[in-house]
Amino acid sequence: MAHRESAFFDALSGFQLAELPVGTWKISDEPAQSCLVGPAFFDPQVNGFAGVDFQDPSLDAEGLHHAVEAIHRSGCSHFLITLITQSAEALECQFRKLDGILSSHAELAQWIPGFHLEGPFLSPEDGYRGAHPLEHLARPDTGLYEKLQTASGDRIRLLTVAPELEGCLELIRSVSSRGICVALGHTNADFMTLARAWQAGASMFTHLGNGCALNIPRHDNIIQRVLALPGLMVSLIPDGIHLPPFVVSNLIKGLGPERTLFTTDAMSAAGAPPGEYSLGSLKVAVGGDRVVRLPGTGILAGSSLRMIDGFYNAARFGGIGAGQAWRSWSRLHNLFNPGAEIPLIAVPFPAGPG
Repeated sequence: MAHRESAFFDALSGFQLAELPVGTWKISDEPAQSCLVGPAFFDPQVNGFAGVDFQDPSLDAEGLHHAVEAIHRSGCSHFLITLITQSAEALECQFRKLDGILSSHAELAQWIPGFHLEGPFLSPEDGYRGAHPLEHLARPDTGLYEKLQTASGDRIRLLTVAPELEGCLELIRSVSSRGICVALGHTNADFMTLARAWQAGASMFTHLGNGCALNIPRHDNIIQRVLALPGLMVSLIPDGIHLPPFVVSNLIKGLGPERTLFTTDAMSAAGAPPGEYSLGSLKVAVGGDRVVRLPGTGILAGSSLRMIDGFYNAARFGGIGAGQAWRSWSRLHNLFNPGAEIPLIAVPFPAGPG
């Protein structure tokens, strides 16, 4: 029996399209009865992809190009390269290297509007620290931030911090006043400190439900505090590992559609087979279950999630439908990529990978 041509639907409105718009990226070559078409996804937190670690000192343009192509095949056009806590010297060197690559390769820079610095101004508490090396965590320091921003070629666009640390509110005011987005994360700040951080200029929260202790007070805890502070947009990792599906659903309901963002928090194992990988100075293991762990511990260290799988999971786990999931995966273009021409992607729906 001959295969029927796919029907194409606008992902945000649900209206059927007469034909596939010219130049649309097809994310799957598998035949499908229907496809959703909409703006490509944006990921604010990508540590690596397709075997490439963005924190590797030997990273070069060829490796970054390989990762970008794999990210595009996963439905994401633009993303923020994310560096996690390392020594100040290592971060400075890596930012300088990344800036040099992007400055010399416009074809890469067009897809990477900047960098996300996750650390080193994070909580040193066990659990809230996550996989960030304790020995390299630091108190908020405007001078250190400025040094790293200079090394990056002024490409740091997102900074994740723990607002309870001494001097952090001053750092938030300084950074946000220059148009840099500040996110809160890896924190056990009380509600009033979170509120003061928002008033100082913080506008996001990084991967809620992760970067926190396994056992927390049942009422007054970081998850409940963030849900109660409506000024923050909040990212979630919809891989079914960092957050069980029912938790993804509950958090989406608590946050509401306008506050919910998605990220992969992908590291080099994303889009690559199981094995041993690096995440900066960390050595991590990825088994057949696709869980990224620090060897010998249950601590998660990034994810192996691809963006397209994160979209399907968000729609399935959250019970929110494809339109809301798509908006949450593409909303940050307006913040980090204003005025850019965003490619359209076509993805089979309701069927998905796996």
